[in-house]
Amino acid sequence: MLSRTAESFFWIGRFIERAEYTARFVNVHYHLLTEIATREDQANIWTRYLEDTGELEAYTELYGEMLTRPMMEFVTLCRENPNSLTNLIAAARNNARGIQDQLSSEVWHFMNDFYLNLKGKTELELWADTHDLLGHVRNTCYTLDGVMGSTMVHDEGWNFYRLGKNIERGGRTARLIDIPVLSDPSTEPRRISEYHQCLAALKSASAFEAYRKFYSAQLVPKKIVQFLLFHNKFPRSVRFTTTQTTKLVERVAGGTRRPETRQAIRLAGALAADLEFGSLEEVYSTGLSQFLAQVLEQLDQLSNMVAQAFFRTSGYSTTSQSQSQAV
Repeated sequence: MLSRTAESFFWIGRFIERAEYTARFVNVHYHLLTEIATREDQANIWTRYLEDTGELEAYTELYGEMLTRPMMEFVTLCRENPNSLTNLIAAARNNARGIQDQLSSEVWHFMNDFYLNLKGKTELELWADTHDLLGHVRNTCYTLDGVMGSTMVHDEGWNFYRLGKNIERGGRTARLIDIPVLSDPSTEPRRISEYHQCLAALKSASAFEAYRKFYSAQLVPKKIVQFLLFHNKFPRSVRFTTTQTTKLVERVAGGTRRPETRQAIRLAGALAADLEFGSLEEVYSTGLSQFLAQVLEQLDQLSNMVAQAFFRTSGYSTTSQSQSQAV
């Protein structure tokens, strides 16, 4: 497969996963926290989210003070934000347009309709039914993944798409659990806002119902970290995504064992092993934020190594990862 085609599949996976996560996170936090949290709590949560995604400076330049309404518009429909839902779906569609001959007609038409539908949305429609718009984006991303899996040959292109999706998913889950209420294993939620932050973390990963099957409805911070970081069967846990990433890197490498390829395989395997054999005790002795920062750094390194090994590029900077990968 041509490296340019492989890279487009990779970024389609990343952009669709990023849009799905953004829609879930914003929808959950908006409806949980605006009803209960104070204005200060809301500002802290949105600020932390934008810091994690590297968008805080861009938001501040456009809107200044951190308020829920402009924040919602910034992450959903803002043309100046490369990571708004509108721009993420546009970026996925731009990549798909360049490899249209590699996609099934069902995938292309579905993605094109998705883009055109979202492109026409206005702030008035966002506030007329916020839950409906965000739920539509989330559910359409779910469906698009299903359409791709059901109508395309599971060849190299499919593997690069899944590789991008799992790298993005692992990073988003790691960022999701890097919050103060989860950082101390000996504490429990004391305030209603802390309780809802725990609930929001699980719901933002579509993990609340799965979590309850293991731990009932009791929201214990260290159990939430255990589930979202180390669970070996939940598809959005960091461990699960790194295991899948290792398999996919080996699969796309095939018989090729150039130095860059071997390096990507080694790093993917090392990261998966760290999560497979790691423990909560190690995480909290290191410090949750520091441990997650190390995971994110390794995922960024892996993304760069994949680019060098398979796409013949020098890698991705923070800026380039947030921009549309035009083809």
